[in-house]
Amino acid sequence: MNKIIIISGLMLFSFFFGAGNLIFPPMLGYTAQHNMWLAMGGFAITGILMPYITVIVVAYMNGGVECVGRKVHPIFGLIFAICIYLSIGALYGIPRAANVAYEIGTQNILPVHNHYTLIIFSLLFFLIVYLVALYPNRIVDNLGKYLTPILIIMILVLCILVFIHPEGSIGSPRGEYTNAPVVSGILKGYFTMDLVAALAFSVVIVQTFKLNGITDRKKLIPAVAKSGFISAILLALIYFSLAYLGATTSHSGFKNGTDILTYNTLRVFGAYGNLVFGIIVILACLTTCIGLVNACAAFAVQKLTKISYKIFVLAFTLLGFLVSTLGLDLILKIAVPLLTFIYPTSIVLVLISFISIFIRYDLKFTFVIPTIVALIISILQIMSDYNFSKYAKVIYNVLPLSNYQLAWLIPCIILTLLGIIIDYFLKNKAQEALSENHLS
Repeated sequence: MNKIIIISGLMLFSFFFGAGNLIFPPMLGYTAQHNMWLAMGGFAITGILMPYITVIVVAYMNGGVECVGRKVHPIFGLIFAICIYLSIGALYGIPRAANVAYEIGTQNILPVHNHYTLIIFSLLFFLIVYLVALYPNRIVDNLGKYLTPILIIMILVLCILVFIHPEGSIGSPRGEYTNAPVVSGILKGYFTMDLVAALAFSVVIVQTFKLNGITDRKKLIPAVAKSGFISAILLALIYFSLAYLGATTSHSGFKNGTDILTYNTLRVFGAYGNLVFGIIVILACLTTCIGLVNACAAFAVQKLTKISYKIFVLAFTLLGFLVSTLGLDLILKIAVPLLTFIYPTSIVLVLISFISIFIRYDLKFTFVIPTIVALIISILQIMSDYNFSKYAKVIYNVLPLSNYQLAWLIPCIILTLLGIIIDYFLKNKAQEALSENHLS
């Protein structure tokens, strides 16, 4: 079992570690400077700890994304699951991975960049995704044994060389990291959207253990938790290394993590720098995309059992390819409202589900009330962001932390505590009623 745990942990890491995860930490380190450790501590809470908690929750629920949402209502659970798989799948996650691989991974390798080269690259990219995702029982071998170790080794070699030969010393923080480095780091980890991805990826990990004969919950849950822990440790190691890389980059004028990484790969690897960085990004996007196609197809085949898994893999691959040809800018514009709508609700449901593991009575109002409020606040944010209603904008801006796009946080914390109290008293009343009936 230990071998399966290690390989599954590597696979889960590869699912999480897309191009967005690659470019956030260097920019954080570059801006935070000597406040880097505080900022990365905040980043670790939302970018590592919360996805890890999600892995444990999905394993404990033993029913995937839909089971988490079903705690509110069965119909809500189904709709919630569909929204999750659409947001991280064909409408956003899959085509975004292909576009980022093209835009970042090949920008300094291909001599020509236009719509036709995007189509050709996407065809080759999705052909590999399709061939690997087609056989779910081999994904552990293909990702856990081969692609992921290559990805980890390449990133670590870059980071080690930067440790040995840093460009400069760590200086003073700038911008948002000057006065509130922890909060700024928390927000950067929040925007990785890895918690939503974890809702889907965790199902794949659970299924991997079941395919290997580990079905007993007493063995399954600890095994999944250990795999998630391996993934979390690797993410922490890579994230902090990349942040240090950014913090020791003394050259000024960088606007994003992509430029910082490109500059350092050229500095460390010389003429081969562009090629090295391109391969790192393409591998990161490829492994994430394979995981997304597999997760979406596995969910779809559960709902439409008459259609085979291979047909769904083909369908999601083709759909991802078609959407990817729209270009990254248009994909991001389409996805932002959907992610704004679904992400706060996902966080609320995951955290309440985690709390419920340690509480010995049913939580009904604890799930329902905060979830509904999170949905309402998300709708208010969308209406405010797109100027659909001036009244919605006024209401949303009154809420605490709305300027950080975290307006849902404080109301949902308060309502979760209130829900726990209500459910506790309802449990006691039900027990008293049972006792009275028994005595009579």
